[in-house]
Amino acid sequence: MPVHTFTLTASLGTDAAAAEVWQQLKASPPVGCTYDPEVFTQTPGLRCEREAPTRLEAVFAVVGEVHITHSLLLDDLGVEKLSEWICKGADRPDSPTTIHAADTAAQALLLAIDRIRRLGHDANDIARFTDQVLGSPRAT
Repeated sequence: MPVHTFTLTASLGTDAAAAEVWQQLKASPPVGCTYDPEVFTQTPGLRCEREAPTRLEAVFAVVGEVHITHSLLLDDLGVEKLSEWICKGADRPDSPTTIHAADTAAQALLLAIDRIRRLGHDANDIARFTDQVLGSPRAT
């Protein structure tokens, strides 16, 4: 199974509650991750190496673990221009293009989940919205 290397942080900064969570993550990061006080300029985060069938599964496993354990949604993989999509060569699992495409898709989804929750919706709403967009029969 491949090992995926990635960096995660929370895009909306660190308030006092988040700062406490980062201290907890510093003391006990998820398996395969290390705490970095400046993963991006003045932004704490996690540097992770996680074994999983796909990059998305590796990223979402860490995000879910941190969210369940600490109520902090990590939604930033360091993709600066989410609107840029490069797909040439994306059919090779370990190519830089595929890694960038997966990071872009993951960050866009995580940002959307965070923003939708801030609008007062819960996980059931998000699943229902996704089903509606994809035309799933469960959406009705």
